[in-house]
Amino acid sequence: MFEYQLKLSKKRKTIALRVTDQGILVYAPQGACINGIERWLATKKAWVAKQRQIIAKGAQQQAPWHSGKVCVFGDEYEFICDSKMSSRIDHQLKKVVIRTTAKSTIQSIRKALLQLLATELEYYIDSRLYALSLQMNAPVESVKFREYKSRWGSCSSQKALTFNVLLAGAPKRMIDYVLIHELAHCHVMAHNSAFWSLVAEYDSNYKDAVNWFKVNGKQLFIDKE
Repeated sequence: MFEYQLKLSKKRKTIALRVTDQGILVYAPQGACINGIERWLATKKAWVAKQRQIIAKGAQQQAPWHSGKVCVFGDEYEFICDSKMSSRIDHQLKKVVIRTTAKSTIQSIRKALLQLLATELEYYIDSRLYALSLQMNAPVESVKFREYKSRWGSCSSQKALTFNVLLAGAPKRMIDYVLIHELAHCHVMAHNSAFWSLVAEYDSNYKDAVNWFKVNGKQLFIDKE
C-alpha cells in the first residue's frame, strides 16, 4: 500500500483520491471506516502508479532547462531526469542526471542540480585556490559556496571568500580569473587601478575573462521557473 494523507470532512459523502507532485491525498466522510478506505485504495494501486509516472514525466518535460542541456566547465552536458538513475555528473558521457520521484517538483529538481554543480565547483576550486593564495600571498580565512543573482564571487574584509555555484558552468580558465579576482581583494577591496594592476600581475589576459562574463554570463544562470 502506498503512503497517503487522509482528509476527513463532515460534508463529504464519498471517498475521493488525488495524486499530486507533493503526495497522495485521500478525501473521506467524517467517521468513515478506515479498513474500508484501505480496501478501496488497494483497488487503485495501478491507477496511482500511472498517475505518479505522468507527474514524474511532466516534471522532466517542464524543467526550466528547455534545451535539455546544462553547462559544466564550459561544455554542454545532456540534462536527464530519471526515476531509476542516481543523481550524478558523468564527465565521460557528458551527462547530468537528476533522480526524480513522484514528489519531485521543478524546485526540488533545480535544488538537486545546484547541489551537484556546487560539489563539482568546490572540488575544482579546492584544487586551485591554495596554490594561488600562496602565490599571491593572500591567506584566506574561509571559503563558501552559494547562489548569487548578479555576482560570481565576493571577498569580505575578514578575507572570507564566497563563490557563486553557477560558476561550475563556466570554462575553468574563467573560474581561475574569478579566483584571482577575489584573492586580489584580500589586498585591495576597491576596484581601483591598484586592484586591477594586481589582477593583471597574475592574469595578464584578465580583460578577456571580464568580457567573456559580460557576453556569456547570463547563460550560466538557471531559471527558477
